[in-house]
Amino acid sequence: MGTKEVTYKHLTVGQEVKGVRGEGRYQGFTGYVDEINPAFVTVAMWRIDGRKEQYSTDYMFIVEMTNEEYRDRWNKKAGEVVKALQSRMNPNDIGGHSMYNVWISTNPWEMAEACEKRKLHLLGYCPDIPARHSASGNLLDIGFCVEAEDGNRFWCHARSSYLEVLARRYQRYQEWRKDRTCNIELELDVIPYQIEEERALREEAQKKAAEKEKDHE
Repeated sequence: MGTKEVTYKHLTVGQEVKGVRGEGRYQGFTGYVDEINPAFVTVAMWRIDGRKEQYSTDYMFIVEMTNEEYRDRWNKKAGEVVKALQSRMNPNDIGGHSMYNVWISTNPWEMAEACEKRKLHLLGYCPDIPARHSASGNLLDIGFCVEAEDGNRFWCHARSSYLEVLARRYQRYQEWRKDRTCNIELELDVIPYQIEEERALREEAQKKAAEKEKDHE
């Protein structure tokens, strides 16, 4: 998840801090706010009961964004990710295969950030690739294709269900922003399971239809 910089006035005791910036320097760490006063903030370093360090309240404190702040930050780019993945590509246009798949996610906002930070331009998907199974046994039957900053194109394996998960999560969030009347975290979390259940029901219906047709022959 992303981070943001806040003043001491936006901190609370016990809050996790990822670092500080000020006086021309940056210091990254994991700490927990132990005390706040107008002169300085005391931070317990690395764990709640860790050694104490004091930082001037003139510093900016680096903390985690909330899920909502993060999605809002990357929402426009997430829309571009979903749009790009509507483009089915010819295998001649996707470049070579790569194992560098750290930018692939079923979370459209995380995928948007990953591509942006690695300067990768998402081009589309291609189903005409040699499928394989992941270590966990999932069938990876499509390729996601990107173009790097130097113009090099490559693709990485993904599951075809990722296309629908990404699109549905993005769309559901846009709908939620209009009324905000439900637990959006739960709604987004269950989408992959809903899609798998729908797929299983379709396969079962197809199986029954095929058996029925065979009985009539």
